[in-house]
Amino acid sequence: MKTLSFALITALVTALIFAPAIRAEEPVSFKVGGKLRHFFYAADQDSAAGDRPSRTGMFTDAEVYFDGKAVLDNGIEIRAVVELETEARNDRNADEVYVDIVTAFGKLRVGEKEGVNAGIIGDPYPEALLTTDEEVIGDALRRRTGITTKDAFTFKRYSNDVLTVSYETPALIPGVKLGFSYSPQMTDLEGSFDRRAVEHDGFDVSGRYEARFKGGSYRVAAGYFRSQSRIGGSDGNKAINIHAGVTYGGLDIGGAYTASDPTSNIDEKSRALGAMYSIDAYKISLNHLSARRDTLPGKEKVERTNLQGSYRLGPGITVGLTGFYAQQNDARGLKYDGIGMLAGIKLSMATK
Repeated sequence: MKTLSFALITALVTALIFAPAIRAEEPVSFKVGGKLRHFFYAADQDSAAGDRPSRTGMFTDAEVYFDGKAVLDNGIEIRAVVELETEARNDRNADEVYVDIVTAFGKLRVGEKEGVNAGIIGDPYPEALLTTDEEVIGDALRRRTGITTKDAFTFKRYSNDVLTVSYETPALIPGVKLGFSYSPQMTDLEGSFDRRAVEHDGFDVSGRYEARFKGGSYRVAAGYFRSQSRIGGSDGNKAINIHAGVTYGGLDIGGAYTASDPTSNIDEKSRALGAMYSIDAYKISLNHLSARRDTLPGKEKVERTNLQGSYRLGPGITVGLTGFYAQQNDARGLKYDGIGMLAGIKLSMATK
């Protein structure tokens, strides 16, 4: 796998380097955009010994985007993206920084970005207000287990905004998209590193098929990830995921499954299913998430159901409301319930 990946990357880079020196008429110019998200929640949660979970709270996510593109005379497209966090509490100001080179041979991406799996899977299940990048319900509830709910259905849980080389094939077969990614190490460090100190050599291989029928479409996607741990060998993180969905008119139904084998050897299995109906500027969705992992002395479990509604006030402006119920079972067999509401406003500022 490693030899094949390096060979493909080398061939692509060589073809680009030794291609005829055809320049763009104009240099790369950047456009500015961004996003702003505010969420407020109120929840009633079971308390454990020694703690009292808050009943209210807020979340914010704000970023500024710089997006540049140039098209060479021979049709090769060069795109550069810089996404900056604008909140002082974040430990890094650059969220994603990468370059895309798009040719007839496919798309080559280099930089700080998640692997191809996240883009190929997309949203694992449809949601009216929140997205897979906005796992704020899990953050609103006091965690009673070690189960992963954020990025639970893509490989971003292991490879998120680290230095990565990715390749996606062109549309050789209608509706088919294939890709792979390689990350030398799974941290935000650069340059030489000690393999005994960090997880390294992360590979992501994913594919998707999408087709249309009268009045709608269907899609299936799957991926495989593995890395090498600090102690060497192939005993690092491993995971597979599967996604399927169908749309018909204003109805969208989708689900996902992930089997994760982390270096802790505490396997996790997560499932989710959701349905959303859209009409004009309104959306309503219902989804259910279930996750389990085996620990000592017992099994941990998370169950969560969300009912969401949203309304698009205008281009890039959405408001919405979410009701949620969750149940968590810790390894000792204790059960914790939580119920609440979340309201949010989301602004997406187009690049211009």
